[in-house]
Amino acid sequence: MDEDARYLLGHGPEEWRRLEAQHALWGPMLLGDLRRAGVGPGDRVLEVGCGPGFLLEDLARLVGSAEGLELDAAAAAAAAGRLGPRGRIQTGDLRTAELGGPFDVIVARWVLSFLPDPRAAIARLAAALAPGGLLAVHDYNHDGLGFWPHAPALHRLIEAFRAAYRASGGDLWIAARVPGLMAAAGLHGTQLQPHAIAGGPGSPVWCWVETFLRQHAPALVAGGQLTAAGHDAALAALDALAHDPSAVFFSPLQVTVLGRLASPPTT
Repeated sequence: MDEDARYLLGHGPEEWRRLEAQHALWGPMLLGDLRRAGVGPGDRVLEVGCGPGFLLEDLARLVGSAEGLELDAAAAAAAAGRLGPRGRIQTGDLRTAELGGPFDVIVARWVLSFLPDPRAAIARLAAALAPGGLLAVHDYNHDGLGFWPHAPALHRLIEAFRAAYRASGGDLWIAARVPGLMAAAGLHGTQLQPHAIAGGPGSPVWCWVETFLRQHAPALVAGGQLTAAGHDAALAALDALAHDPSAVFFSPLQVTVLGRLASPPTT
């Protein structure tokens, strides 16, 4: 995959630990959405952009076995080790890999927000569905994100992250576009389930965002989206809020969007 379409946040053990905590926070919500949509034992499931396999492992437990597609070879190997005999991992690019199928369920979590051409990606995924198959996209609508009390330096840091996503071709408001992209790909019956969490210092959602900001803010300085002084001011503001018992962090919306491929008419 070319550089502007790569996973913006990098790979490796530190990022995988962050993703594991992120899955622990948000994964139960997506899994609940899938169960309510009827996903269960015997379904043939593919997760694209499966990373080191945290969700994929849960999907395999839910349906019996699961398949994954992952661009990064090291992450794919980690996913294969986690999945064991309960599925198969393919290393490849969503835009060009042979997806196989047809699948009863395809899941794309935190994938489309990184891609310059989500329309083409959804069309490829829809083409790999079995009749009546379900495409589940779980991704961002970045509205709602913020700290209270308001901290201007932290707001500037968040805006710098958003600018970095835009510069790489991504879209942190992609969830709003997904229903239309699904319809254009021939999927119907679209359902949306938004999720948000709020909490104070030390809460799971606070730890999630604090880890993200501290881990990835230095790259914004290197990339020119943030000055070194802006970086230091933002982390100082984060430190101050962490010691304020009245502080609250509100997460961005995470939206599960479900669309189905029509089943052939019965005679």
